Amino acid sequence: MTFVASMTIPQLGCGAGYALWAFLAAAIGHFDCPALVRGFDRLFESRSVEARDALYHFARAIGSHGNRRIGLGQPGCCGVTSDEMSIVAVLAAAQTKDGARRDAHLLWLLGHRDVQNAAANANAVGAAFKSGGLMIDQPPIQLYEPQAAKPFEVIGAPENADSQRARIH
Repeated sequence: MTFVASMTIPQLGCGAGYALWAFLAAAIGHFDCPALVRGFDRLFESRSVEARDALYHFARAIGSHGNRRIGLGQPGCCGVTSDEMSIVAVLAAAQTKDGARRDAHLLWLLGHRDVQNAAANANAVGAAFKSGGLMIDQPPIQLYEPQAAKPFEVIGAPENADSQRARIH
């Protein structure tokens, strides 16, 4: 599991923190944790069940429809994994109705499987948090443009080097 350097859950903000807390609880089978229920009741009041249910269904969609293993930190760990950053990015994009960003992160999280179910659940989480007055901020993910591949030559190439160079370029 890869942790994002110098990034902790509290630095992501309250919305992301509550979302990750519930996501982790659902992932490890402790979604009925009394502290989680009380925390959501206090924060979301009458919308608590709606917000928790949306997160539960989102976590299930990621866990049951994905084609790869998601790297999650241990419960109580404040470090943030790269997959947890993507989870927050999905929910933040869903909350702001940025479908392209949401789907891009979902494709990564699901291992290029169908994202429709997870996207609908992410939208429900975003809407529930927004109606409860809790914004999920877009995490500071640094994007970059990949550079064009430069051709290279194999040193000590065999006699049929011309055919091998053609494959390398």
